[in-house]
Amino acid sequence: MPDRSETLQAVLRNGRNVALPVSLVLLVFSSRRKLINGLQTLIAKSRKEKNRAALVDNYGPVETEVLEHNLPVKGTLPAELNGAYMRNGSNPYYDPYCSYHWFEGSGMVHSVRIKDGTATYCNRYVETSRLKQEKKAGKPVFAAFADQEGRRGVIIALLELLKIKLGAVNVKEGTGTANTSLVYHAGRLLALHEGDLPYQLRMVCSGALETVQRLSVGKDWGETNFTAHPKFDAPTGELHFLGYNITKPEVKLGTMDSAGQLQHTLKVDLPWPSMMHDKAITRKYKIILHFPLCFDPQAMVKQNSLPIVWVKERPARIGLVPKQAKSTDAIKWFEMPSFMSFHVANAWEEGDGRYVKIVLCAMKEMDMKAMEFKDEYASRLSEVTLDTQAPGLEGASFRTISSVTGDFPICHPMLQGQKTKFAWTAMTDPADKQGKFVGIAKHDLESSSNDVCVGKVQYDPGCFGGEAYFVPRNTNNPSAPCNGEDDGFLLVYVYKSAEDISYFTVYDAKTMSNTPVCEVRIPQRIPYGFHTTFLNEEQLAKSAAAELPAAAKK
Repeated sequence: MPDRSETLQAVLRNGRNVALPVSLVLLVFSSRRKLINGLQTLIAKSRKEKNRAALVDNYGPVETEVLEHNLPVKGTLPAELNGAYMRNGSNPYYDPYCSYHWFEGSGMVHSVRIKDGTATYCNRYVETSRLKQEKKAGKPVFAAFADQEGRRGVIIALLELLKIKLGAVNVKEGTGTANTSLVYHAGRLLALHEGDLPYQLRMVCSGALETVQRLSVGKDWGETNFTAHPKFDAPTGELHFLGYNITKPEVKLGTMDSAGQLQHTLKVDLPWPSMMHDKAITRKYKIILHFPLCFDPQAMVKQNSLPIVWVKERPARIGLVPKQAKSTDAIKWFEMPSFMSFHVANAWEEGDGRYVKIVLCAMKEMDMKAMEFKDEYASRLSEVTLDTQAPGLEGASFRTISSVTGDFPICHPMLQGQKTKFAWTAMTDPADKQGKFVGIAKHDLESSSNDVCVGKVQYDPGCFGGEAYFVPRNTNNPSAPCNGEDDGFLLVYVYKSAEDISYFTVYDAKTMSNTPVCEVRIPQRIPYGFHTTFLNEEQLAKSAAAELPAAAKK
């Protein structure tokens, strides 16, 4: 979720008429976090309807951190997969007082270390500043985003701001959860959340995960939030990213070189503040995706809603930013009828650079508090084409290219920003109101068909997965022969509800056979989560060399 202190101050400015009297009373009587937390809880519990859908079934958290070796394997783990598969996700450390949104739990990374046919499982919390404060207090110390709804939500948000002003909670070291994604770059493994800076992790030789530090991106970046979806540019070794604050109509772009050093930044003004979860790159451009999922604290009072709302009357905006641009004058903007996309598969240039293609999962509308699958929230793989020679804001077209509903699109990890033939998505079943993932769909992006889905892995009934990660067969030996772009493996955690246990599962990405290459039984269930990565042997060794700060060694 976005930066907490800035968001709360904006709520205060816009909700002053509702909450100011409460503020004055509390300034007199409140000097301790315990009292403020108690009032927040009392107000939150006064709501008749409480949203806790993300705490039931396999959405619910696990309580135990495990390190277990020599896991049972059905089949044979391919030698090409020596390395580690990891997935980040939301796992609240303490039971939330009232409502809870799936996006806001503490980050927990689940990993499988593969070495010469054996597997080790580990799950660890990312030791963020926020989590450390909760552990010290023995309970949640920050108000739940899901409780900041309607007039009661304004008061809860104001109380949170008061808590910050009184120094009852520490926001100077960030309030993010590090729960969304993982990326490897320049010898560093990073856990990401778009409301904070990255947290650096390492996997030691036992297969255990450790939090190294909250990473400073660079002097010119400062405390600006860091996207959960940076893009790795393999030809240059650069990492392109953005940071936004949902209360401000602007976004900041940044680039790290192959050594992990911040090279340049660019601040871009926007007509309205919005949630910007993903971005894209091509050979020439960084791509800004500006959708009308907007911050509007007045909606808490006027619409009895959360402060982040869908404004369908506004257009979807896409900006092409030359990678070396030093001024926003170089940006070409496009506008088109509103749609929402959280995740991009890939983007590239065609037609001698005149056209830019963006492949992403798109939906008609978005409701931040919805945990029930509806058709208007159904996401399908889609294609946006931009004509760079079109005048003004024109030149953008949109078409849905797959009939399969789903999200979490992926492609070959070394081909971001380059033309790719294949993309895979996690499939949903429209009949399942929870929108759980029931398989993996493969798409041929070179197909001229109206439906480019060319293969499906369908999980057995009662089995559900998440985002898969494509690992090329030659990942540990790039010079080895490779039989096409899709010659490799799809790695995914599959939860088997009948057993209440999860399996690390490997599928053949080329054949898309329903029969796994192999399965590894995990010693506990892995809750549904977010994004994944894979580190090969060389990457693991480099990231493991990170030194823990002196304070972390105690």
